[in-house]
Formats: sequence, structure tokens, C-alpha cells
Amino acid sequence: MLHRPNRQPSLSLEVRRTITSELRERLRELPASPVDWASLDITALLGANGAPVDLRLQAMTRLLCTAPARSQELRSMWNECVITAACAWRLADTVGADALNSAIAGLLHRLGDILTLRAIAEAEHASGKRLDATGKAELCAELGGQQLERALRAWGVPARAAATAGEWQRLREFPSAAADAAAVYVARLLAIELLTPQFCAPGMLDHAAEEAGVPKDVLSAIRADATIRKLATNLQ
Repeated sequence: MLHRPNRQPSLSLEVRRTITSELRERLRELPASPVDWASLDITALLGANGAPVDLRLQAMTRLLCTAPARSQELRSMWNECVITAACAWRLADTVGADALNSAIAGLLHRLGDILTLRAIAEAEHASGKRLDATGKAELCAELGGQQLERALRAWGVPARAAATAGEWQRLREFPSAAADAAAVYVARLLAIELLTPQFCAPGMLDHAAEEAGVPKDVLSAIRADATIRKLATNLQ
């Protein structure tokens, strides 16, 4: 029997080179800021107190989640951001964080990945080629941080919220910024548990909440919060 060489790795590399060439050009153009972050009423944006989802949030969803063949992936990432923002708003007082900055940081904490994936989808559509899952993940990891930093600066996001959105994982180690970062971290786990429970490791949320000083009754109340659940349903 003849041993035929496996061309899959070389094909994957060729596709990545093609997409990367297209991608860097497309990433240069950032969408205009959808809101005035300095004067943002985050509770209105998120439809707090049972109000309908704000039209600006719907516009942001269309802006960030419309891309050839990858809209569903983008929508999933964005939904996680929206619910993270809503949960961070609720958690902030409990952990001593600033509610507005924590909510904005939660809303934007995956913006770099979203913008990168959006550009990848456009590059794939233009080239007629599609990245495999590994190639997509590597490009998002390589370029997402740069895109987030550029977007936060171009959109005029307040400095404290921008710093937390960009460094929420690392900032938990620093007392002056730990509270906002902790609110985003626990809120993200709450969002994952609500939207995609199959990806939430058992006990991880409870451990993170305990570490951040969130009482069990507060965590239970946010888990059962009807407004947050309604928001999640409206996002579908």
C-alpha cells in the first residue's frame, strides 16, 4: 500500500497565510463608537427594571455581530458580554467595586476578540477560504488584545473602565483595581453558567464568588434574577 503524504497541515497553513494577509488590512478600520461612554446610562442600555432592551444595544448587536458565516459565533460572544455587564452591575456594591465602570468593562471585555473574529469572517468571505478552529483561536489570541486596546482608545471609553476591560484577569492581583476586576470575573462566570452551562466547570463560580467576598445569598439572588434572565431571553 502506498503511503500518501498528509496535506492537511500544509493546507491549513496556506489558508492561515491567506486570511492573515487579508485580515491585517481589515483590522485597521474600526467601527465608530456606538454610544457616548462618558455619559452612558448603563441601566437604560441593559433594560434594567424590566424595561425593554434599549435600541442602542440592538444597534450594537447588529454592528458587532453581522459577518459572513460567523454571525452566530459573534452573537454568542456578545451575549456573554451583555450578561456579564448586567451581573457586574449587580455585584459591584457587594465587592466594593464601581458599578458603572464594572458594567462597562464587562460589556467590552471581549470586544477585541469580537472585532478580530468579525474581520476574520470578512477575510474568509473575500478569499473563499475558511480557517480551522485552531487557526481562528490563535489569530484571536494574537490580535484580540491589540484590537481591544485600539477600540477602547478610539471609542473614548473612560480610563478606569478601559483598564478593567483590558486587564480584568491580571488586575485582580492589585488592591487598587481588584474590586472592579473581581466584579467582572465573577459576572463572566455567572454569564457563562446562564448562557452556556455546559462550559462552566462545576464549583468554579461558587469558589470565585467566595474568593471575591460575595455572600451565598447574593450569588443566589443574581442567579435567580428575573431581569437578567429576561435580558438573556431577549438576546436570543
